[in-house]
Amino acid sequence: MPNACVIFDFDGVIADTESLHHAAYNHTFAAHAADIGGPLEIPRQAYFTRYIVYGDQEGFFHMLRDHGRPADDSLIRRLSATKHDLFQDKLGAFAEPLPGVREILAFLESQNVPRAICSGARRAEIIELLDAFQLRRHFNTVVAIEDVRNGKPDPEGYNKAFDLLNIENDATLEKEHSLVIEDSEGGCAAARAAGLPVLAVATSLPLEHVRRCATHAAENLTHITPAQLTHWLRL
Repeated sequence: MPNACVIFDFDGVIADTESLHHAAYNHTFAAHAADIGGPLEIPRQAYFTRYIVYGDQEGFFHMLRDHGRPADDSLIRRLSATKHDLFQDKLGAFAEPLPGVREILAFLESQNVPRAICSGARRAEIIELLDAFQLRRHFNTVVAIEDVRNGKPDPEGYNKAFDLLNIENDATLEKEHSLVIEDSEGGCAAARAAGLPVLAVATSLPLEHVRRCATHAAENLTHITPAQLTHWLRL
């Protein structure tokens, strides 16, 4: 059994859902303009460089606070519920994971490398898309936003995902031989703070941007070879 594991982020790594999240935030602000003190729209660049790392409630909190709007808990809960419904309505449009995901998972499974997901998304959203992609069997554990007190860029989620896999594998895993796959700067920071090497894919940010915050970087997972994974994971 290898002494390495691979932990995947979800949005922007397995599923191409980040643009959908961005649109759902802005549609929510439009629907609740009277509640938040007037119209508010988050530009695409601001979302992908500043807010992409957060789960819904933390995302709304930071967006509202940054723009001088009310950000009380009750309002954020209402906004999060609206966004969830908007996002959920669009999930059926996804039929395939991002390029390279199936091939990477098949290789890891062939090598008996333990696999997990650590995401700021809700568990129900993750499971629905994993089932749609027929990929659920590939993951030993899923750590979603409901499973942590502090979302990314805090390392809590990655520490928890690693610890769960380590328990399942009789405490034989080593962080320095393992790998996180991420697409955001904050996600990379969370993984590094947990002591895990990071492969960043440029699905949400330019390659030169993610390269600065990761151990390894690639345009997408189709650029990653079995030989590279073998070397990184000490297989």
